[in-house]
Amino acid sequence: MKEYQLIKETDYEYNADLGLSYASPVRGVWNIVHIGTLVPESHEIFVCPTSCLRGVVLTTAEMEAMDRLSTITVGEDNILEGDMEEALYRGTVRIIRELPVKPRAMLIYTSCIHHFMAVNYKRIYRLLEKEYPEIDFIDCYMDPIMRRTAPAVPSLWRQIHRLLTPSEKNTRQVNLVGNCFPYGPYSDLNYLLEREGIRVMDLNTCRSYEEFLQMSRSVMNFVFHKTGIPAVKDMKVRLGQDWMLARPGYNYDEIDADLAQAASLLEIPPFTREEIEEERRRTDQSAAEALEVLRKTPVSLDYTAVDRPLELCLYLDKQGFRVESVFIDVFTESEEIFQELKKRLPDLKIYQSLGWNIRQMKRGHEGKVVSIGQKSAYFNDTDYFVNIVENDGMYGYRGIRRLMELLKEAALSRKPMKELVQIKGWGCSCG
Repeated sequence: MKEYQLIKETDYEYNADLGLSYASPVRGVWNIVHIGTLVPESHEIFVCPTSCLRGVVLTTAEMEAMDRLSTITVGEDNILEGDMEEALYRGTVRIIRELPVKPRAMLIYTSCIHHFMAVNYKRIYRLLEKEYPEIDFIDCYMDPIMRRTAPAVPSLWRQIHRLLTPSEKNTRQVNLVGNCFPYGPYSDLNYLLEREGIRVMDLNTCRSYEEFLQMSRSVMNFVFHKTGIPAVKDMKVRLGQDWMLARPGYNYDEIDADLAQAASLLEIPPFTREEIEEERRRTDQSAAEALEVLRKTPVSLDYTAVDRPLELCLYLDKQGFRVESVFIDVFTESEEIFQELKKRLPDLKIYQSLGWNIRQMKRGHEGKVVSIGQKSAYFNDTDYFVNIVENDGMYGYRGIRRLMELLKEAALSRKPMKELVQIKGWGCSCG
């Protein structure tokens, strides 16, 4: 059995998330430990069996943030004696007493076993809130058994922002929600808002807990990743903040429409037609310059690098790049994009990065290949790659131009791929 299939042989309903899967040593994507440490002046507590805690502790140790983490071990005796709730309470109280400085917030992660045992952890949080009113407690979850119905990362983004409470609104302030990386110089949305004097709040850039709490005063939430949608929906109900999805793609018309909608919602001047034409011209020129460097060098990419890998394949093909393959396990983009890509690039290789048979792949590539993303680089065994995860703060025309610069750099300079892809939570500077 081949480890890939051509897109012309693939249905839009393609989904590799079936049965036995393969976990590569590519570890750059963030997990709930990294995301939780974004909350300033907070402390994380994981309440899990020993086997679950191992990965959590190793992740935190790699971040050199062990002072931000504590653990409470759940053992067989807790199950047999039925004292799961008491163990959670006693363990949390002991942690608080032994910390050199009381945190402003505590993120307490319960695990699958708490669901199985129907533990009333809400009661414990009420007791803790009464005893320690100066600390904000929030329930978080490390329960992979719920990954289809309530995945851990979208759930965590929602829970983190539940620390915010209703407050008076500032009509000149908005939030960016659900990002592992700050959006700034490579985001058209930030440029549009900031040039009109709109303050842009982002958990990534908050340096104190008080600053984070000021996000409750924003009138609008913008979200780039689908994993952040549960958070902004919840914030609309609780805080009265409207929200908008800024689609992180490569379709110029979509970019223009989203930016125009953002301007309309905030009642600020949108980009003029002349500005839009100039942005398009500059972006096409940036793509042409990257193409001049790569020429006919094949390009491969993966879903950990960007949210819309199929749309990026389509964009690169239209710009003249030789797109050879994409590593992806489920199609989450529109069928329209899939069908157009299928028509334009019928021999595009689709690799299942989690598929059990990917381990049979003959890693390497005949000749040079430039990859966008760590998984693509690993499976192609190439040191020529764009080392990013989760869009890396890029959005709109400025984001595309930044990606073209990174693509040129990747084609000209080798990176120690085997070392870089093993760094867990790439670019995480939390703690």
